[in-house]
Amino acid sequence: MARSPRTTIKYIFLIVVAFLIGFAVIDSVGVFNQKDYIVVPHGNHNHYVPKDRDPNIPVHSFPQRPPNPGEKITPQGQIVRVP
Repeated sequence: MARSPRTTIKYIFLIVVAFLIGFAVIDSVGVFNQKDYIVVPHGNHNHYVPKDRDPNIPVHSFPQRPPNPGEKITPQGQIVRVP
């Protein structure tokens, strides 16, 4: 049974929309993020929290600036030089 061009266009549109939604969800989870930290909005400022943070340390204890090149944020919230 042959499909009409309208049905084919509808399926192509649905596939494209599903792909875009899937890409948005994957990106929001952070799959493409190459940084070792995430930015956490906290009131009118941001905190930079490492992905391997100590869950016993509150977010407000982490720095409000990203690490410079050659630095990293420890799981306890200190910015240290990387040897």
